[in-house]
Amino acid sequence: MKKDFLNACYKFMNRFITAEELIQTLKKINNNELKELIKEIENITNNTLNDEDEYMKKEKETITKLIKRLETISKEKNEEFLNKQLENLKKDYEKKRDSKERWFKITEYINENEIFNKYFDELSDYELLEFIAQYIKAPFPPQLNQKEFENLVKAGIEKDEREWLWRLAFNYENKNINFDSITNYFIKIKDGYYLSELISAVGEKLNIDNIIDNINDKKLIEDLKKRKNTINTYVSEEQFNKLMNKLEKD
Repeated sequence: MKKDFLNACYKFMNRFITAEELIQTLKKINNNELKELIKEIENITNNTLNDEDEYMKKEKETITKLIKRLETISKEKNEEFLNKQLENLKKDYEKKRDSKERWFKITEYINENEIFNKYFDELSDYELLEFIAQYIKAPFPPQLNQKEFENLVKAGIEKDEREWLWRLAFNYENKNINFDSITNYFIKIKDGYYLSELISAVGEKLNIDNIIDNINDKKLIEDLKKRKNTINTYVSEEQFNKLMNKLEKD
């Protein structure tokens, strides 16, 4: 029950589902402890205007631009894939959305709700890591300071949750968090795939020169050599050559 409840609230707070969908999901959980919370969310939903606002307009404008761009691409080689993307975008355009006012009022209520905070605080570091990493990147992940972030990294390293650690970094790309502990772990275990994915995702927030200096294992360097196209947005030619030159050393 706890996990389903927190996930439903998190989906709403990150605008993955609407207020109506949140209410339906919470009712399916069918727990007496949630009755008052559901009643209040219904009250806010029913008494807050949901007319199209700037958020809704911008979302539709962005989707319209993507649709037009895809429609101009030649479909000779990727017809099935492109048609599927167009279909998904058109569905996304038509889906219901909450106004900023309605979303804000419900989110504020959830954040201050005793049951939500009780269950959220009961999550272990590993459970919180799993909770955040269920999405590659959510707009509004839980607020963490550096120490709290490092506790989640430690929990992920203990069980070698490489995918979760990469997603954790991506979720906090713009939250003034240092990712050295994740970078150093991928270097230590010589995982070129996840190191390159990390650089590709949050390279702007990484010290690439330090990463290059810390890599000395030739198998890892060879692996990264194959992944040049993945990391070249944030790794300059000069930095890449410096890394490759290590292959020539004894």
